[in-house]
Amino acid sequence: MANFSTHLNTAVIVTGISSASLLTANHINLNDALWLWFLGSIGGLLPDIDSDNSTSLNTIFNLFAFSCAFFALRYITSNPLIHVSFIELIFTPLLVFAFMKYILRPIFEKITVHRGSCHSLLFLLFSALLTTQVTWKLNNQVIIDSAAFSWLCGGFVLLGGLVHLLLDELYSVDLSNVRIKRSFGTALKVVEWDNKLLSLVTLIAVIGLIYIAPPINEVIKLLSDWSTFQFRSINLINF
Repeated sequence: MANFSTHLNTAVIVTGISSASLLTANHINLNDALWLWFLGSIGGLLPDIDSDNSTSLNTIFNLFAFSCAFFALRYITSNPLIHVSFIELIFTPLLVFAFMKYILRPIFEKITVHRGSCHSLLFLLFSALLTTQVTWKLNNQVIIDSAAFSWLCGGFVLLGGLVHLLLDELYSVDLSNVRIKRSFGTALKVVEWDNKLLSLVTLIAVIGLIYIAPPINEVIKLLSDWSTFQFRSINLINF
């Protein structure tokens, strides 16, 4: 199994190159590229949210809690018609952070085991669709570009998570002794069969999120056009 630094560094590199490619092709602006890069990096750590390692677990849950607090703060300040008091501005993100860290985390630790449901394609799909839906709800749903960007946010979470699972599987192969470790096949799996109830709930949630998902046509159209992408600048000198 790859360690924390390997997961983070590889996810940062892969998602960084991906977001830079979208930026170079004029599909997104710089702020969007940085946000997608951040989400992809978080996705690269996401499967280890069920880790028994305190460093990984603390880092991931702290980042997750901070992200939720940021989303909550953005939500309450996004409507110019609603006046937000100083107390609400201070305590809303603090309450969200405290809920995520001290209530949701212990519950999550109790119902999950390492390399269980979180190390499955079903969980990554759920996380990606949930990210897409949350981004869609927090942005102007009337604007078509908002739907495309929401799908990109979910896609980068999925990309980072896939990088994580692939790394775990690659580290399960010992090339020096030419053998496959017992951990092979426990990271990259479609669904966790040992926890059928949790997998069923996740599957139902995925179906529901697909049903209410934003329109996908625009992001397909966006990713189909790379006519403005340049791998390097070309300087033409006329003699």
